Order: sequence, then structure tokens, then C-alpha cells
Amino acid sequence: MGTTRMSIKNYLLTATALIPLIFCAPSLADTPTITYSQGKYQAQAPDWSKITWGNLPPVQQPGYVSIPQNLISVFGYDPSRSWSAGQKTDSIVMLGDADDAFKMSDLTLNSIAQITPTSEKLTLRDFGLMQWQTPKSLVKAIPELGNLSVNQVPPLEDLLSKAGISNYGTISEIVEYNPQVANLKLGQIDLSKYSLDSIPGLHDTPLKDFQSWQQSYINQVPGLNQVPFNKMPQPINSGIGVVGIASVVLGTSERGDAKVGNNYFISGSVVRGDKTVPTACPAAKECSYLEMGDFAGEKGALYGKRWASGSSQQVKGGYGFLAAVNGGKEPTGRLVYGNGFKVILTGVNESKGTADFGLNFRICVRPPFMAKTCTPYFIGPIPWIPVNENNLVIVGTGG
Repeated sequence: MGTTRMSIKNYLLTATALIPLIFCAPSLADTPTITYSQGKYQAQAPDWSKITWGNLPPVQQPGYVSIPQNLISVFGYDPSRSWSAGQKTDSIVMLGDADDAFKMSDLTLNSIAQITPTSEKLTLRDFGLMQWQTPKSLVKAIPELGNLSVNQVPPLEDLLSKAGISNYGTISEIVEYNPQVANLKLGQIDLSKYSLDSIPGLHDTPLKDFQSWQQSYINQVPGLNQVPFNKMPQPINSGIGVVGIASVVLGTSERGDAKVGNNYFISGSVVRGDKTVPTACPAAKECSYLEMGDFAGEKGALYGKRWASGSSQQVKGGYGFLAAVNGGKEPTGRLVYGNGFKVILTGVNESKGTADFGLNFRICVRPPFMAKTCTPYFIGPIPWIPVNENNLVIVGTGG
């Protein structure tokens, strides 16, 4: 495992991931599926009504991203993190990474509870982003809170008491006339002592109204990791709008051919605008792939097209400040289900006629008044649904 260091506009980004990529064959039992048929062909398609962030298989490779302080000040929060092989996705992905894909920040604790009810007695500690909230940020998120006296909101009373303040009026008055106290973080008190009800209006406030909501991990929002992908504010794309036939798989003895250009491939890079740009394997380099068939035969758009393996080919990925992470590279693949993750062909078995797949994720930030910036899709792979020769393969629209 190596460390990639790169300079970008006088900023330093550090990231590491395993290269060459090492993949484990997925287990179909890990992913809820439904049988999708077209003519005599079938596919095991993901059952998005039963797939959540919490039950996705764990990532197969470790890694980390370290963002320097001068970029953190541009972003408004710190998207740095590290993860281990075998770690669950909901503890790696932050809300800001996938908000464009699923609009999770539109959710409230109440709307989540309506989808995934729980009888568990939750505290402010269970709502991870509360630790960096302040009296000032809470009043901004929940304006009616400012009209209450401090002693009507026990956690704020505790916070102010620890700061040596006992003579106070409304929360708005404290925020306006005592800036130092207004910026005290709730993490300074024992949040496990207070229920979620201890802050009026908390349950009905959209996640995006809280300060630095983007840096909350998905598993730090009660119940969010149990919301099915088809119940997100912006539901996932099923991908079955475009489906091809898995004709044949060809292994690592295959090599790229200068005569076989980009137009022969359906796998490639993801560029700004979150579109898949087909990218051919370099000439003479290893190029295992899945060759496609089309229902319309030789005249079909997918006939003879190749989906190259990400274990064979790394392509350019990412855009903006974060494009330099992981050396600017990601495994070749497609945005089958939208931009939440990239589907990677992780390997083929010629003797068995099978193709294994995985999902890769990325880190994204939308700095204030600036365009979104994303790393390459280098976090993963999450074992996904394998495909057999002469079965259907879901290819989606590619973004």
C-alpha cells in the first residue's frame, strides 16, 4: 500500500488505497434481489425496497483521505476520514458525499421515524451532529428555539452553567449579547443524559439546517441507515431502463488493442456532470472484460460492446479540488444506478462463465458559492450481484 501526495493550487491532499485492486467475489446472499425477466433471459436485480446503507456488504479495502486545513476552511467542514477493510459503508459515507444522489439532507428525524419506526429511547448523543452544534447554530436551525428561556432547554442550561453563566434570559438574547457563549459546542456536556425531545423542534428540523451537517456519517443519524434506497427523498435509479445480455467473459490473458477504441466500451471514467465516458483499455495492457449482446442482435447498440474489469484498468476520475485524491484514478466502470456509486466489474471467471461486480463510492463536497468537487470513485469495493453468461446484465444509462 502506498501514499499518494499531490499539490493542487498550493494545497496538499493525502490519500491512500490498495493498488493493484484486490477483490473478493460477492455473495448473492448478501444483497436482496428480485428476478427480472426479458424474453428468455433473466437477471437478479437489486431489490431496492430492502437494500439500505446499513445492510450493504462491507468494503473490501482500507484507505484514508486527509484534507489540509486551508482546504477545510474553503469547504466549511472536514471531510477527512479513514476506513478499514471489512468496515460497514454507513460508517464511511458522510451525508455530504451522497446528498446530490439521494437528497438525504431533506429528511428530518420525524420523517425517518415514519419510514423506520423504533421503540429505542434515543439521546442527543445518538444524533452525532449534535456534538458540534452551538446555541447560535441551533437558533439558526430552529428559529423558534430563540424565543425560549434557557431553563426551558435543559442541555443548553447545562452548557451555559458549565461556562459559569447563571443569569440569563432567552436563548436569542444569549446568542446576541454573548458571542463567546453562543459558540460553545454541545459536545462539552454529556449528551447521553438528554433525550432527543429535550430540544424543542429538533425532530422536525431538516438535516441540512444544522451546522456542518455534511460531515455527519450516515450511521450517526438515528434510523437513516435503515431507510431503503427507494424511499430516499430522491429515490435510487433502478438501472433497468437499459439492459443487455452477458454474452461471454474473457480473462486476464486478454490485452488492449489499439484498433479497439472507446466506442467499443461501455465502461470508463466519470466526469463532471456525473456522466460515464467510455474508455478503451490501453494497447498491450491487461484487459479482462465482459462482452455484451443485444436483444436486437447485431444491429443493437450494445452488441459487441465491452465492460472492462476495474482490476485490469484504472481511469481518470473526480473533478475540482478533490480530483487529485488517489492519484486522480478510479477503476473503470459505470454509473448504473445514478451517481451515488459506480458499478465496477471486479473480475471474471472464464471456466465458470461468471462476472463479479462491486460498488465503489467517493467523497464529494460542495463549497459555499462554488461548484461541487469529488474524489475519484476509489472507496470500496462493496461486493455486488454477479452475472452469468447468457443472463441479463443491467447497464443503466451511465449517468
